[in-house]
Amino acid sequence: MHNVRIKQINTMVEQCQEDASAAQLDFNFEGTWCTNSDQVQFSGDVQFPQGELTLNADFPPFLGGEGRAPSALTYCFYGAMSCYGSTFATQAAMAGVTLDAMTISLKLGVDFRTALGVGDFPPMTGFEFNVKVKSDASDVDIQRVKELTDERCPAIWAMQNPVPFTTAAAKVN
Repeated sequence: MHNVRIKQINTMVEQCQEDASAAQLDFNFEGTWCTNSDQVQFSGDVQFPQGELTLNADFPPFLGGEGRAPSALTYCFYGAMSCYGSTFATQAAMAGVTLDAMTISLKLGVDFRTALGVGDFPPMTGFEFNVKVKSDASDVDIQRVKELTDERCPAIWAMQNPVPFTTAAAKVN
């Protein structure tokens, strides 16, 4: 339904009921900071089921880059928007709500003063996701899909819950 494979989802639901690890994915990324000023600042490969892609990132000029590629935050915010949109489309399909067309937008602001050492300021405004759908479904059905998306979207969960992290740095020869 609207480019969501319901049969595969239902099979995974059944598998998860028997084995919780069936729906778990591990991500391991590695990237390289490029010290040559003629190149983008950062580059790394990402793998996915049908291939691999090299992603490049470069800060905008006011943060010391050249703006030759999207910034790391651009990928982060695009990922959040894509996650919310994908979750919306999936929840609609799982609920039997057909989407003839869908667009999603994300608005937010970023304040870099803290990153620049100018002071201690909140770095981001709130995320504003806006989904627009063309569908024969009722407004009530669309709002129910939105509620399911808000409850089930991993990006929304990560924004609402502290995610543990560790950092390390080591000199290598």
